[in-house]
Amino acid sequence: MDIHRPKAARSIREFLIEIGTIVCGILIALGLEQAVEAWHWHHVVGEEREALRDEVGHLRAAMMGRFELDACYVGRLAEVKEVIRRHDQSLPLGIVGPVGRPLYPPTPRPLWDMAVADQSLSHMKLSEKRRFIDAYEWIPVYEAITDSERGAWRVLQGLNHADKFTAADWSTVREAYEQAMETRTIIAGNEGAWLGDFSALAEKAPNQSVRHSPPVEAFCTPMLVTTPLKPH
Repeated sequence: MDIHRPKAARSIREFLIEIGTIVCGILIALGLEQAVEAWHWHHVVGEEREALRDEVGHLRAAMMGRFELDACYVGRLAEVKEVIRRHDQSLPLGIVGPVGRPLYPPTPRPLWDMAVADQSLSHMKLSEKRRFIDAYEWIPVYEAITDSERGAWRVLQGLNHADKFTAADWSTVREAYEQAMETRTIIAGNEGAWLGDFSALAEKAPNQSVRHSPPVEAFCTPMLVTTPLKPH
């Protein structure tokens, strides 16, 4: 096999032509590489955008599951306050039903974590990226507040056995009532802001109503008798 040795440039002109050819080849290769990468990220970002919108829809529906029960929270808190008042005045408590417990649909966000980890989020337009960030930043806040609220209601469920309460138990119930009142106020006050950021991204929000589950039905059903009560 013959091996042709490269010929030395015989003039400045030939040298510049060879250098220009090499530079053009490099630029073309780089341009093609960038075009392939841009097409790749366009494809990836498009898929991730749709996946994130779907996840946002589920997250919004999960939060709606809490917001749709707000009237039940208000009613039950009023009854808990009345139970405490009756206890303080040595009246029969008049509890005829269970306290019940609210349910909180989960709010996992694996697709968001993946979009951040694989850097596809960084390839979105700034305005679009900002909308996703604004929405997802609410989730840890929502989770922290509802975790606190859930803890308060775990304690308040103890009223199902109020006939066995000690003075210390009643003190714990008072603290849980104040905590439940505070968290409910925060949640109700932020409903518009939270759902607004999610609604701008979620084209469809699946129906995840928790209203008709047995624990929630009990939570939304009055637990006290309303007839006048006489002191012990």
